[in-house]
Amino acid sequence: MMKGRLTMYSLCLCLTSAVTFIEAFNPNTGLSNDTATYTHQRITLEAIDRIAADFILTSNQVTSSQTTEYDYVIKQHFGADCDSYEYYKNRAQQFASAVSKVYQSYRTDPDYTVNSERIYEAHTLVQDTRLEIASILSSGTLSDTTETLFMEKVGKCLMIVQSFYSNTNWVEMNGRVAYPDFGSLAAQSLMPIASSSDATCRTCDDRTVELKRGSCNNNLVFSDRLTSGYLSGQLHSPKPTANPASTTGKCSHGGVKDSGRTTPAAGGINKETKNWDLSPHAHLHNDASEAAIQATVAFFMDPTTGIFTDEVQTTVAKLLGLQLKSTLSLGFAIDVSGSMADDLASVKASLRVKVNEVQGSTDGTVQYVLATFNDPASLTTNASTTDTDEMIRWIEALTPKGNYDCPEFAISGLLAAIRLVEPNATIILATDADAKDISDSNTAISEAIAKKIKIEFLLTGNCTRRRRDAPARYKRNLATFRSIAASTGGTVYQIGSSELTTVLNQLLEQDFASSTAVVDFFVQTTSESSSMDIPVDNEATNLVITISGPYSLTQATLADPTGTVQIFSTKGSTQYYSSNRITMTIQNPKPGTWVLTRLFLRQWEVNVTVSSAIDIDTQLIETDDTGIYYVSTRNPIIGKNYSAAVVVYNLNSSSTSFALSILDEEGTVSYNTPIYLNFGPSKITGYTSIVIPSTSFYVQLSGTNQDGFQFKRTLGTSIKPVGVDLFVQPIFGNLAIGTPQNITYTLSNQGSTTQTYTVSIVDDKGRILSPTSQHHSVSAGNDTTGIFQLTSTIELEYITYTVSVTTSGSSTVLQATTYTAMFAGSYCSAFMTSQCSEENIGSSNCSLTNWSAKAAFSFDVTTFIVTDNVTVSMDGTDRTRLHMTGTCCVTNFTINAFPTTGSGCQASQSVVGSVFQSSTDDVSDQEDADVTSATSNSIGLFVGVLVGVAVLILGVKAVLKYVTSKRTVEEDDGVITTLGFNMRNSNKF
Repeated sequence: MMKGRLTMYSLCLCLTSAVTFIEAFNPNTGLSNDTATYTHQRITLEAIDRIAADFILTSNQVTSSQTTEYDYVIKQHFGADCDSYEYYKNRAQQFASAVSKVYQSYRTDPDYTVNSERIYEAHTLVQDTRLEIASILSSGTLSDTTETLFMEKVGKCLMIVQSFYSNTNWVEMNGRVAYPDFGSLAAQSLMPIASSSDATCRTCDDRTVELKRGSCNNNLVFSDRLTSGYLSGQLHSPKPTANPASTTGKCSHGGVKDSGRTTPAAGGINKETKNWDLSPHAHLHNDASEAAIQATVAFFMDPTTGIFTDEVQTTVAKLLGLQLKSTLSLGFAIDVSGSMADDLASVKASLRVKVNEVQGSTDGTVQYVLATFNDPASLTTNASTTDTDEMIRWIEALTPKGNYDCPEFAISGLLAAIRLVEPNATIILATDADAKDISDSNTAISEAIAKKIKIEFLLTGNCTRRRRDAPARYKRNLATFRSIAASTGGTVYQIGSSELTTVLNQLLEQDFASSTAVVDFFVQTTSESSSMDIPVDNEATNLVITISGPYSLTQATLADPTGTVQIFSTKGSTQYYSSNRITMTIQNPKPGTWVLTRLFLRQWEVNVTVSSAIDIDTQLIETDDTGIYYVSTRNPIIGKNYSAAVVVYNLNSSSTSFALSILDEEGTVSYNTPIYLNFGPSKITGYTSIVIPSTSFYVQLSGTNQDGFQFKRTLGTSIKPVGVDLFVQPIFGNLAIGTPQNITYTLSNQGSTTQTYTVSIVDDKGRILSPTSQHHSVSAGNDTTGIFQLTSTIELEYITYTVSVTTSGSSTVLQATTYTAMFAGSYCSAFMTSQCSEENIGSSNCSLTNWSAKAAFSFDVTTFIVTDNVTVSMDGTDRTRLHMTGTCCVTNFTINAFPTTGSGCQASQSVVGSVFQSSTDDVSDQEDADVTSATSNSIGLFVGVLVGVAVLILGVKAVLKYVTSKRTVEEDDGVITTLGFNMRNSNKF
């Protein structure tokens, strides 16, 4: 319902034309950009789509497809699971944002932008970072920490790789194809690069009118060596001075913001945009963009050195956001003992909402299993159903029974659920007690593994708090829960009762395949009409209306578009009442305007969701002082201009009459403006300019679909404006062991009065040095800086830290930024240069066919150990590389290499021509290893395998569609525990 009163904020539609100062492809598309121009964002997103579609087809995730068009294949993969499709799109955007973050920090460094002929330096920077990525991917199960670090390292590489094509002359020489050697670990050298004495360009007329006539199209002198333009304002490597009268010289970057473009050689060669004012070689922009897309794809999937080439399919699917949710079977094992009274209410509420959302919205039938346990074991129950209404009745009937005895028969309840769910299911067990029957845990593990069942544990308590003799038992029980979770791919969550709803909602969101979209929400006060209109479009397959406030079911009615009042007597039309809340569910609702009527004058809070493929996301984009657009990752500043970018999923291109609305926290429409949507091949976007209001707000998109029905979709999370900004300088390099590293921040008071702020830092390993908080009094319009420090003595340790700001005396976090830092160590990676076929491996003729491989290390190799029957040679010019050969009788090899001092690195590789399996591990100092010195002329070979030490980091990716506040967790052996932060679900209801 769009409520009628309008409060005008300073919100305006703004179409501007600005000249920006760019050093490479623009990082993001913004309001004034030509949508046909390729940016780092667009290049990355298109490349990720190509990678995902190729992965889906080659890994048989989709066995047959009518077309290889990228987005079609990806949508076919997800089917009705539109929430997961949106998650995939958000994951792709995370890669693009990682590139943008690097651009923001290093856009004036020619080693990153590949300007100033710093081509070899950029190449080696990518190579070094790729070794670090290999180390991360080989560190064990990827946690939130390692995923974040992986994303940051990938962003660093892609920024450089993509910039190579906009700023060098590769495209002028070779066209719209990628240069496979640039940044590749397989490449030991590049094609010739122009020397410092080479005059690489001819002066050309760079006036816009002349550029359009091709005045600078042929301004390059050489076609047999690489060069790049010199851009004024870069941190180092300025353009060499030339005789003003000369008509040749080093190439300029070019564009109106490049003050060096007027010195010989005048003009420029950049291809960053289609705008002639900014790019003298704008005619090659599309060619450079296509080459950059191909290079990005190769970075991930090149058959020899792509970072995904040797990873298992599940890892690739996870990193790309291609994991499917379980749609066939979901089980619950619930503790119903007396002590669970409060927790049980939270469990019931979450299950009720999610089951209602999913009702009638999936392609297949969902099997629900509900098991309960107590003490004694004879009280264990279990049941299964595919009837959503029946499952809801079972949930409603859950009641705590018995006294506060502890422990309970948790494993009995778990086994009861395991024996009813279908294979590949997920079971969620919730309890506040220890397990009394831990002797049955091995049985539970074996039966769960046999059916490929994942088990998640929600622990809100234990028996320690109730019995003085319980600590030892608690440790045994926690170990039992850990063992079951680790064996089945699940996680143990140790949480407080207040956090139960948030974490359970997270797990349900992960495991339920659904297509839930928010249509509307509003607060209906007693002074407003008791009749509320709810638009439902014909894309909706399930309508759920939740009303908070009524005392009973008799206080509300719902009429369909024909005026027929629902009596909720059929399976497809149900309503439930619990705790002053009515939930109405209509399967396959008639399109049109439904009318909700209040029969008792009482304030209501109404939330309307549908199951529908159509949904929206929103990003706020800020502009820096040079006109560059960046996706904002912090809370927006009150009164500041931003571009609002709306991303729409699965909307038919024949839809019309689009409008963007801003809703306050009560659902009141405060502003409404038309918005133009651009229907791209795999992305639908619209842009408008807004001035941020002073209170939290929601974004809503409405329009008329191809069949003439009004549709409305609302962003499920509120946007929280604040009056303070906090910028934390990211760390993209690796930190030195034992040396305190500065973490620098800038605090800006954007309000109208002097404020006293507290800036705090926390990390997940306890590596932050004192002080961990600092106080600043900052006058209005001013800023201040501060420094925290962290350090570590552990090689290759990953540390995640969060810097946040509050006003003094308040616990409300106004801004928070989280980064992951990596401490230095030894890195390595192995890759095949020729492989064995499956037919050759293990055959009687395996010795007749050979394979070859290379290994790259982050240090000069002095000694090594290698697997039996493998021949190793040191590279003749580069001591960081080893060459391996063997026959196809050897199915895999392991090489351990060491520098003169310090830790070495172990690289393992399968020799079979199959994608997705490899590992690289850090190797401890070589105290007792039998090794031989290796020189370029004499290579020592030893038979045997030294097992390296790999750090196993278990974790879970938390994906909460409706949670805006971030949860900081400490991960300990697969057990997730909160650090005492206030966890808050920002969903309106």
